[in-house]
Amino acid sequence: MWNGSTDLGEMDMEGMWKRVFMTGLLAGTLALGLGGCNNNKQAQEDAANEATELRTKNAQLEQSLRERDATIAELQRSQQQQVATQQAPVNDFQGGGGNRGYANNDPDIQRDSIAEGDRLTVAGDVLFGSGSADLKATSKKTLDKVAAELKSSRYSRYSVRVDGYTDSDPIRKSKWGSNDALSEARARAVENYLQSKGVSSSRLSAYGRGASNLKKTKAESRRVEIIILNR
Repeated sequence: MWNGSTDLGEMDMEGMWKRVFMTGLLAGTLALGLGGCNNNKQAQEDAANEATELRTKNAQLEQSLRERDATIAELQRSQQQQVATQQAPVNDFQGGGGNRGYANNDPDIQRDSIAEGDRLTVAGDVLFGSGSADLKATSKKTLDKVAAELKSSRYSRYSVRVDGYTDSDPIRKSKWGSNDALSEARARAVENYLQSKGVSSSRLSAYGRGASNLKKTKAESRRVEIIILNR
């Protein structure tokens, strides 16, 4: 016999369980979705933090590179200054120096280096008249520059030798008996003038070399060499 109330109750119970199941399924789906959203959000935050950290490290690296480049540039400038300082006397006498009143830009002074030290050569015709050991008035400006250089901090601690030279022509119209005597008198004249300009006499010595070590021309042979004994 059909029992309607029992069947309806069973149907209602079945529907209720279906609704419960669907509700649970929906809830689970929502939970999974929310969990996925949370995971995505966390991943985005982690990625953002990592990007920030990378930018910070990159900025620090760039700063380190800039500091390294600045240090290298400073070392290069320091090296260049040292080289310039070491070459300063050469540049001064050859026209590359500053306005320190030394022998820069003076065509009457030639400079080179020999085994004993730095050598300054002044033509005898610039310093003296023919057969004379008296300094020309015009020569003193040149010797003033030499004296200033000898008193500079670069050379002030070194001894200085003044060597006089002549050409090979015999002495005829002069009070000097020989080229040796004339060359020594000229070297002494230069020595005395440098001393009068403040170069200590204890640093100076003078020698006459006569017609030894002749140059290509007679004019070049007549000269006074001022040798800074810094070797």
